[in-house]
Amino acid sequence: MTLTPLTPLTTITSLTTRILPFLLLCATFFSCRDGGRAEGILRTADSLMEEHPDSALAILKHDSLEICRSGKDFRLWYALSRTEADDKCYIQHVSDSSIRIAAGCYDSYGSALQRVRADYLLGRVYCDMHLYGHALTSFNKAIAVDAENDSVINRYKARAATWAGYVYEVEGLHKDALRYNKLAYGYAKKAGAQVTEIYSLRDIGRSYRDLKRNDIAMPYYQQAAKKAKAIDDANLYNMVMEELAGIYIEEGRLDEAYAALNTKFLATTDKDIASHYYIWAMYFEKIGQLDSAVAYDKRGMKYSEISIKRDVSLDLARLLMKQGKRDEAMEYYEKYSVYSDSVEASELKETSDMLSQVEKSIDVERKNAALASSQLRLAAVMSILVVVVVIASVALLGMYLKRKRKQREQLERVRRYRLERSMKEKQRAQQNKERIALLENELTASNQTLSELRQELIRNEAEMLKYKDALTAFEQKHGELLVADLADTDVYKLYHDPVAKPTSADYHMLVEALNKAYGDFTLRLKEFYPDIRSNEMWICCMVKAGLTSKEICNISYYSYSSIGMAKVRLYGKMLGKKGSSRDFDTFIRDF
Repeated sequence: MTLTPLTPLTTITSLTTRILPFLLLCATFFSCRDGGRAEGILRTADSLMEEHPDSALAILKHDSLEICRSGKDFRLWYALSRTEADDKCYIQHVSDSSIRIAAGCYDSYGSALQRVRADYLLGRVYCDMHLYGHALTSFNKAIAVDAENDSVINRYKARAATWAGYVYEVEGLHKDALRYNKLAYGYAKKAGAQVTEIYSLRDIGRSYRDLKRNDIAMPYYQQAAKKAKAIDDANLYNMVMEELAGIYIEEGRLDEAYAALNTKFLATTDKDIASHYYIWAMYFEKIGQLDSAVAYDKRGMKYSEISIKRDVSLDLARLLMKQGKRDEAMEYYEKYSVYSDSVEASELKETSDMLSQVEKSIDVERKNAALASSQLRLAAVMSILVVVVVIASVALLGMYLKRKRKQREQLERVRRYRLERSMKEKQRAQQNKERIALLENELTASNQTLSELRQELIRNEAEMLKYKDALTAFEQKHGELLVADLADTDVYKLYHDPVAKPTSADYHMLVEALNKAYGDFTLRLKEFYPDIRSNEMWICCMVKAGLTSKEICNISYYSYSSIGMAKVRLYGKMLGKKGSSRDFDTFIRDF
């Protein structure tokens, strides 16, 4: 997966980076030079930034106009402080206009601290805007700032490396994520930032876990836990120990998992409480105490956000089915469907809200611009507004077009695959037929003049072509027989038995039978639709095996309506257009 952002957005950003600093510099030529009070406000805000970012943000909001009227240097400083305060208060960034200008100016003539701070914060803004290519560029610029013994600068470099690791993790590039997580740990040690050290050790452990190297991951988690306990940070210690317990559970080291979970430190936030319960649920399932696993999953759901509730609902449905509690399992699968729809709606709303926030920020800037006395300053502000709108619009349009293009490409691949396969078979048969006729004519017409060797070669080629045609016909017939044989298999009959309850092992046998009868059906499906999920593949296999929606309902915890909705969603996902449950059945059976 590439990390390069959309080309139009890159072009616009490049142009604005060159033009807007010039406009802003021109606009500030006539600005007020008296910045004594502005400097005091900014220093106060920065002094509160680490421990009390909410207070820093309140100060910056209250005195923003006074600061911005005090000259260019203070506006650039304000851009840094305001962006950092927003970031620390978990306010999503929707525009890069002011921080990008500040970073451009500081990269040209700023101090080492100004450069590292500006580039790190610009990277954080791009992360929130999902422009990961730009984010990595900014983080790497921050990391490249040379300040060997400066603890503050090394602290920012540690943060930049941490977030660069996060970007690579999002993209599934775990080795690159590991490299940056190790860089973050080194910078954190130089800065004397103990909390950041602990997070970096945890992140290194996570990277090794993602790389399937639990044996290497565990010592890093253990070291992180030891450091968290040494500074008496209960939340950090608890978080690290729970993740370590998860690894112990995966490795079957249940006594160690139990010891890791039984700590004197208790979770304090809703997120921590939920995580605590879910790890315990994993543990109890592993030791076979399903009642306890279900109970802890249910407790955790009370403290979870909706995306987590969705996943846990599916897990609860699975656990309850294991216990034979079919009715309750179906209730939780219904909840899973509802939560899934809510998550999808939330994601769409998030995109819409981002645009709305951009529009609100534009309104604020427009009101501020109305207070400016200089026409040149007004022109600069309006230029920034235009660029913000263009960037936001291009980004949103790019996301939409990318999604639609992917759907069209998948549909075209399927159509082209089917057409090419049919045309090749027909073309090959026709070519063989024509070649055989030509060879037989040549052999008949020239029987007197051709050498015996030449005649023999012609006969052999003709026979070979006939053999290939016969082989093709045989393969086609064999394929038809394999499909016919599928209906006689025990696993096929099992799935069509109205009272049977197939197991996961039975499902794997069915997949093998389907792949044998239909030419690697699941592999082809995965090739054309690589983002298909396991539950979606299950539905596809059921349809391919000839099961009706009612039959699927009988062997699962799906309701009849849920199956219908799932088929409709899958049809839209695969083909990029609306269709019915019957349309989906037709598509899969012909695939």
